[in-house]
Amino acid sequence: MLIYEVNTKVKIKLNNIPIDTILLEECLQMLCKLPDESVDLVVSSPPYNLGKEYESKQALNIYLEEQTLVLKECARILKKTGSLFWQVGAFADKGMLIPLDIRFFPIIESCNLIPRNRIIWARQHGLHAQKKFSCRHETILWFSKSDNYKFNLDAIRVPQKYQNKKHYRGSRKGELSCHPDGKNPGDIWLFRNVKHNHEEQTIHPCQFPEDLVARIILATTDKNDIVLDPYMGTGTVAVVARDYERHFIGTEIEPKYHEVALRRLSGKPNENGYFPNLKTLRDYVEKTGEPIEKFRFDLQIGNRPSERSQAKIYPEEYHLQEMEDRLFYEEAAFAAVLRNEQVPTDPKLNGNTKKNKLQNKTSEQTEKVEQIELQLWSQ
Repeated sequence: MLIYEVNTKVKIKLNNIPIDTILLEECLQMLCKLPDESVDLVVSSPPYNLGKEYESKQALNIYLEEQTLVLKECARILKKTGSLFWQVGAFADKGMLIPLDIRFFPIIESCNLIPRNRIIWARQHGLHAQKKFSCRHETILWFSKSDNYKFNLDAIRVPQKYQNKKHYRGSRKGELSCHPDGKNPGDIWLFRNVKHNHEEQTIHPCQFPEDLVARIILATTDKNDIVLDPYMGTGTVAVVARDYERHFIGTEIEPKYHEVALRRLSGKPNENGYFPNLKTLRDYVEKTGEPIEKFRFDLQIGNRPSERSQAKIYPEEYHLQEMEDRLFYEEAAFAAVLRNEQVPTDPKLNGNTKKNKLQNKTSEQTEKVEQIELQLWSQ
């Protein structure tokens, strides 16, 4: 049996199954062996049953029955303070679309877990539909084992828009009204899909962004807690858990994905000098000082891998801003058509990155309004 184990002084086992391990087997085989209330967090993206290359097409009711068995075991092994995050898509059949979160919700509730959030993971890109609105989001269901669940808000705060906002009346008038470390990120998450030109991309067609998993792990676990992913894929949950000093355990049934997961965790090149993705390669070069030209990665985009400082694969913050800008532009263009007004020039059309006069005027007006609002709130 192929496994990966983190080098620790004390090897922790759960019913003789070592943690910090990815097993090459069907998930129920492992789940049934784990003791009750032994895991702090379950986070996974199960196969969607969409008939993709890596999935087998089967009847929806059979798929849900199988998922029910897995979820019951996940609920059993979850600690009282633990949480479950289940990321699901949609089931398509003969033009009909069934959002799987609707079907999963009562199943997870029947496992005596308590719903906490329905998180929307929004993305800018995806398949273009012809007879319906194109899908640009997926859903993450968050359930806890009890009311005494862990939630570390301070670990995941994001910047406030108006960081100097103050109370304008009452006993706290003049004092800052927002938290100095930022705000709650909310339940709409904008993480770029791990596809072309993403440094985390492996051979898996559908993988979690590491930052998305990090938000979940940091929010609902503490250091040395145990994180379980029954559908490990290429090991994103394991990599993030390790990077933030959590333990992990999980399974993957597909040998080629299991191999990639082990390679990501090892952080080293294979015998041919290849890495599973560009991120692992960059991390290795930064640690060892070896020349980046010496290596390659599985999904090679250019002739040679690029340094982070010279990369055309931009950081996540860049893509989030690009997504927000694009959505605002599409909304403005649609509104202009409705009102028979001039449609603003698409900044991305034929490589055009310059703002036209209307866009500049709009940006200036927006900045002025925000400055006025900020001054009012700061008084």
